[in-house]
Amino acid sequence: MKVLNLSSLQHLLVLTLTIFALIHLLELLTNEQTKASKQAYDRISLKQLFTDRAFDNDILLDSYLISARQGESSLVNLELLGLNRDRLAYRARRDGEIFAIAIPASADDGFNGTVDLLIAIDMFGRIAAARVIEDINSDELFGQLEVIDSQWMREFSGSSMRDIMRISWSTIGSENEYDQFVGASITPKTVSNRIYDALVFFQSNRIALMQDG
Repeated sequence: MKVLNLSSLQHLLVLTLTIFALIHLLELLTNEQTKASKQAYDRISLKQLFTDRAFDNDILLDSYLISARQGESSLVNLELLGLNRDRLAYRARRDGEIFAIAIPASADDGFNGTVDLLIAIDMFGRIAAARVIEDINSDELFGQLEVIDSQWMREFSGSSMRDIMRISWSTIGSENEYDQFVGASITPKTVSNRIYDALVFFQSNRIALMQDG
């Protein structure tokens, strides 16, 4: 039987370590590519919430992490958002100034499920846009913004607190398009109430949300 000498063992060890290092590097590169792909997708989705005024910052990375757990954040009235997982709020800037912040929220469907929302609110407390986000059932921060379009949800654009209750009773449409993406288990009033709560949350935390989270 041939016995490897010390030099051969050293070369074998170096080769083994090099292979493991290359595998690890490949995994890191793959993970970064996947993350970059998810971020690019979310950036495209976020543009739907700020169509009236263009932003010039990287809105995806200029964000504030909102914890779903009470006591782990300096923000107040977190319960108003109804979050069941940590989500990001997104800050839209123009020439360095924040002009709107997209706030995440979730509405309970009454059957142990939720409808995820994203509500863009300007600095005057008006809704720039409100959208339903498809629940991908993941704790990941990126690759989550699958926006579901709805003509009914578009009615919230430009609304303030006093307008929301009126919209909650408005006709959804002959196509019943709201039920198509939310399901009959949740009512328009439930969604409207959560959007109202998100406005209250925004007013309570406006200054904090403008700072680094």
